Amino acid sequence: MVGQNPGLAGLPELKLFRYRSVGELEASLPRAWRERGVTHRSPGAVRAVAQLVYGDQSAGAVARAQAWLTERAHWSGADVMDVLQARISPRTAVEKSPENVMTPGAFGRLSAAYPRARYLHLVRHPASTVRSMTEHWRRTMLEEPSARLQESFVHGWLDVHQRVLRLGRTVSSGRYLRMRAEDVLNDPATRLRSIARWLGVPADDHAVALMRHPEASPFARFGPAGVTGGSDPGFLGDPVPRRAVLPRTLGQPAGWTGDPALWSTAAALAARLGYGDDA
Repeated sequence: MVGQNPGLAGLPELKLFRYRSVGELEASLPRAWRERGVTHRSPGAVRAVAQLVYGDQSAGAVARAQAWLTERAHWSGADVMDVLQARISPRTAVEKSPENVMTPGAFGRLSAAYPRARYLHLVRHPASTVRSMTEHWRRTMLEEPSARLQESFVHGWLDVHQRVLRLGRTVSSGRYLRMRAEDVLNDPATRLRSIARWLGVPADDHAVALMRHPEASPFARFGPAGVTGGSDPGFLGDPVPRRAVLPRTLGQPAGWTGDPALWSTAAALAARLGYGDDA
């Protein structure tokens, strides 16, 4: 949604900062993914290069994009990002890879490469997050996640938000904004206008109207075979925004069989992020 602003360019999940080089990124593709037909660790990076360097996301352009990345195995993620940014200039790139915040190394590489970057910290209720990750696990692994795995989902939620909160304390107030994702979906006109003003990009009615249609992005659909992803599959399958259901309590969600103390820790952080009973 943010990337549809006329002053911005929304990119798929590039995953360019998780590893030190493009070669390391490519080499991290799990065998299980290869056996399922996935041909690159970052389908989003391939699709972005195909679209912005070669003009579309046809099978031929995707093949050339993969060769382009392989030839630049020694490049850093920032080297690739700089090329993509140059292609969309004067618009500014919106990079939304979850992997950017999953490790200190990824975050460090990103912030070092772009010391003037702005960070929009979108938070989500922990119960909704666990439910979404559980559904994703069922869909991709074709099995029910164990209690230990569900605990790992909560640990991940805590780790990511704590890391971003620490970053927020190290940058100037004008470069960090936190917002509940549910609020953006349930009151898009107000929230998107606020985000646009914070970023210093067009915030008039026309710009906000464009932002409410992420389905217009060339990356808002499944890609060609081998690189079908690049974003959440639920979004790619149906990219029209809808209202978000906001859980009315921070109590343990239905079906939770993990450590109650762990959930209490998550609930305490969620309260700091603006969630609560009847929030």
